[in-house]
Amino acid sequence: MKVSELKMGDKITQCIENSIIAFEVMAVKQIGRRFVVTFNSAFGTETASYQGDACIPTA
Repeated sequence: MKVSELKMGDKITQCIENSIIAFEVMAVKQIGRRFVVTFNSAFGTETASYQGDACIPTA
């Protein structure tokens, strides 16, 4: 899914050191051509910035 299409509540998984970590999209904010996405996981809440046409696998 393109980052520009993400919505609050979308689920993302990532394999980190042989463990699957689940992330939930908490917020998506467009700033110019970039999108700032806030994720929540077992490790807490984090924010990342992406170009709108970047792709992220969703569950």
